[in-house]
Formats: sequence, structure tokens, C-alpha cells
Amino acid sequence: MPRRANRMKPPILLLHGACSQPAHLDAWQAFFAAAGYACRAPALPGHVPDDPGALARLTMKDYLAAVVAAHGECDQPPIVIGHSLGGLLAQQLAAQVDCAAIVLVASLPPGPLPMTALAAPHFLPLAPLVLLGRPLRPTRIGLEMLTLHDLAVAEREEILPDFVHESGRVYRALVFGLARVDPAAVRCPVLVVHGKSDRLVPLSTGRKLAKRYGAEIVALPGHGHWLIAGSLLETAAAPVLDWIESLP
Repeated sequence: MPRRANRMKPPILLLHGACSQPAHLDAWQAFFAAAGYACRAPALPGHVPDDPGALARLTMKDYLAAVVAAHGECDQPPIVIGHSLGGLLAQQLAAQVDCAAIVLVASLPPGPLPMTALAAPHFLPLAPLVLLGRPLRPTRIGLEMLTLHDLAVAEREEILPDFVHESGRVYRALVFGLARVDPAAVRCPVLVVHGKSDRLVPLSTGRKLAKRYGAEIVALPGHGHWLIAGSLLETAAAPVLDWIESLP
């Protein structure tokens, strides 16, 4: 698809996922900045620095309030690109304020969190922390098996140190389907990008999101949940850029 030139470009707001932080989005931020977009990747509260004490109190409402505040710092309605939990926050944001578009990358859905057969054994040991609303952190083996499995070992080793704790209260809201979005309130264009081999959030979830918003879906064969990896820029980020630049 040809890319348009000589037009006013909206800013891009990049939202990271659970147990993650803005450093995980550095490659995407540099990619879109090189294409002429002003990019911001704010940290969700309690994530930079990793602060389990704060995360013991924080909820989805706190996360959404932080994202709304970041939106307010943009000089015009931004394009919001959200990965995983960031994709769910992008949906909630677009239901509240004006956005130029939203891109849902391996996004969590509104409603109950999907649980794959592969993911269940890694989540069950964390269930008491989720039920009690206490901070939690995924295990290395869980991250390697569910999130980074399709990446080269060297790239995994670069990514793993930047994972942080997550709010148990937020996970509890996700598990019980308390983070909801009225699809009619999301009036901007929506793109869904999902890996066909996602072991954490199945492709069926991406397809349901696309149907929910009447959106186009880019399904990437052979790739899992960590579509924001630097090695996948041409695979995952480039189609997003083409879609953005095709918007009227």
C-alpha cells in the first residue's frame, strides 16, 4: 500500500502491557519517529521504577487515569497503539476521549481474560496473589514459554530484564471481566494485529475484537504475543504504518 506524504501527522501514543514498561516499546517508538511521527510511550503507574508497594494499591481506574492524562498532553487527538493490556487501555481511552485511531497489538479484550491450555499451568501458582490483589511477577519460564517463545534466544535475553511486577488488583479485574468497553463509544478507526501462534491471548480473541469494532485484522503466521520485538518491525510495525498512512 503506498504511503502518503506531505500531510499533517497526528502524534502516536504507545501503551505498554502488563508486567512491561516503555523500554519494551523503544523499537516501535524509533520506527514511527523515523517515519515522521511524534511519539510518546508513557509508563503506567508503578512500573518505572518497579514499585510493588504502589502496585499493591493501583487499579485499572488508576491506569486509565494515567493514560487519559498522557492523551491530554498531546496537541491533537493521537493515534494510540496498545500492546496486550495497553490494547485494552487503548479501547477504554477511545471510548472516553477523541483519538485519531487505535491499533490493538496482541490486545486483551474487554470482559473476562482468555486462558489457553498452555497458559493455565503458569497462571495457577499466581492465582492466590490475584485473588488477594497483591503484586505479582511472572516467572522467567512462563515468559519464555508464553510470551517470547518465537524469538531468538539472544533477543529474549535482552528483553527479559525489563519485565516488572504487576498489580494484582488489575489482574483480578481482568480475570473477572470487570474492565469493559462499550463498542459503540469507540468511533475512531481500529486496526487489530495478532499473532497466529499467540500462546497467551489466542487469535480467536483478536478476531472477536476485529468483529466487535468492524476492524481490519492483520494475522501474522508463526508469531506469538511479543509482536513489539525489534526483530519484527518489518513484520508487525510496517503494516501498522501502512494502515495509518492510508487513513483519510
